[in-house]
Amino acid sequence: MEKNSQSNAGQGLGVAALVLGIIGAITAFIPCFGLIAIIFGVLAIILGAIGMSQAKKENASTTMPKAGLILGIAATVFVIVWVLIVVGTIGATAIAHKDEISDAIDSIKVEAKKIEIQDSLNKEAHIVTDTTVTVEE
Repeated sequence: MEKNSQSNAGQGLGVAALVLGIIGAITAFIPCFGLIAIIFGVLAIILGAIGMSQAKKENASTTMPKAGLILGIAATVFVIVWVLIVVGTIGATAIAHKDEISDAIDSIKVEAKKIEIQDSLNKEAHIVTDTTVTVEE
């Protein structure tokens, strides 16, 4: 089939998809902008797919919508992989230090109990053990 060079079907959406794909690809490499890059990437995928569909119906060029679609997919995949790496690293670190985290939480609970006793009795409270608090008369 011969492509009709006169038809502009899907080209507007193709340009929009390309622009959003470029923005998504750029923001995907900037730390802390992952969610923004995913939004741009998904929008580029949607607009690129619609633009390609329109262009194919009218036998117009699919270059622009296809480029936007590919950039949108690349940006979205990159951000998803990056988020999985970061979450995995944080999870592994938390598991490696779970004893220290547990001790810190226990310490916070004891201090909160001490403050609660001091406030309710207006007396001085002392920590006897990690889990026991005594009140001086």
